[in-house]
Amino acid sequence: MTKRGVAAVLGTDTYLAEATLERLLAEAVGQDRADAVQTLRGDETTWSRVLDAARMRSLFAEERALVVRGADGLKGDGEDVAAYLDDPTPGVTLILLAGKPDRRKTVWKRIVEKADLIAADPLKGARLRAFVVEELRRRRLKIGGDAVSELIDRVGADLRRLMGEADKLDAFAAGREISAEDVARIAGRGLGRPLYVLADAFADRNLTRTLEEVTAALEDGERPELILAALHRSLRQLRGVRQLAEERRPREEMARLLGLPPNMAFKLPALVESARRWTEKDLEAALVVLGRTDRVVKRGAEASAALVSAVAAACGQRQRAIRPGPSPSRAR
Repeated sequence: MTKRGVAAVLGTDTYLAEATLERLLAEAVGQDRADAVQTLRGDETTWSRVLDAARMRSLFAEERALVVRGADGLKGDGEDVAAYLDDPTPGVTLILLAGKPDRRKTVWKRIVEKADLIAADPLKGARLRAFVVEELRRRRLKIGGDAVSELIDRVGADLRRLMGEADKLDAFAAGREISAEDVARIAGRGLGRPLYVLADAFADRNLTRTLEEVTAALEDGERPELILAALHRSLRQLRGVRQLAEERRPREEMARLLGLPPNMAFKLPALVESARRWTEKDLEAALVVLGRTDRVVKRGAEASAALVSAVAAACGQRQRAIRPGPSPSRAR
């Protein structure tokens, strides 16, 4: 928990801000947040209302967090903020998210002086590289220095895009070491829909949505083997969730063992729910289907038909799966 009960996350990098927010919430209230977290928007409220909400006691949660997004848009002069900073409500963590607050204003001067400040400014140079290396390590990716340089050079300093590309590399690697050549082939393809959207739909066994995402990914120019890798990784993650849930591991430990970065830990309840839709036999059968499809695609089968067939079969639909057709060269 913050030292004074008030934390200010200042900066324009939304990925860093969300990661910091997740960490602060975990420290303040843990993972069970149904009645423990209240969120306000700065452009829709005032400093007085924020402080009133922070001073309120809850009948349902001993520890509580109040999050103000876009706090630099709060209305009013905030003249009572200094007094609250000196005597915050016990058991309440007030978290202010602000991109570019006007530090010349008295209220922000007081916050900068007395609150716990966490920077969320865009990273550059050595700090950017260190952050990327740490996130890749968290994902247990085997990747050398040249490959890290290639990733940053191709994608740039946008952390959200960098982590999206890291997810692609994770799906592609399947435990082997990633080279700079691998990064050059996979990363920096632009701003198409991220593959985790496809993986989430597949984990939910939602055939319609999964097929829509497969089609969109192919239209965006995504390589079929990367799509298959994302689906394969989703199944491996679901197996891990099922095992950890059966072992009754705490949520924080589950997120750590699954390699979820801090700003993605909120997805754990959804993963647990998705895992309930699959039996171990279902997962084993789906992995066999994906493995067989990977082989036929690499041998030249038409990718779209092969992927439709794989998704339909893996999701356990009763309809007859579409057989992958031969490539044009083989048809001749």
